[in-house]
Amino acid sequence: MGRTVSDVPRRASESAFRTVGDEGGLVVLPGRAEVKVLNPVGSRVYALIDGKRTLGEIVGTIEQEFDVTIDQATADVEEFLSILESEGLVDPATEPAA
Repeated sequence: MGRTVSDVPRRASESAFRTVGDEGGLVVLPGRAEVKVLNPVGSRVYALIDGKRTLGEIVGTIEQEFDVTIDQATADVEEFLSILESEGLVDPATEPAA
């Protein structure tokens, strides 16, 4: 997918998200009666997907908080976003409003 650092990903509107301590988080899709369990890194990325932060901002936060290289953070976040999109947990990323 052709993402750019200025893309702004958003959680799926029908999803509900809750962190579970330091253990990770849960994403609930009531319309499909599904619950997805996220590990701590996935939970942090999903928390950052708020429809306001750009992909570049999310990657930068992951790089700093998890002490990984920018290349590793970029690859991991982009791969995770692809999985989230295929599972219907995020809407396709959009360009930020001007």
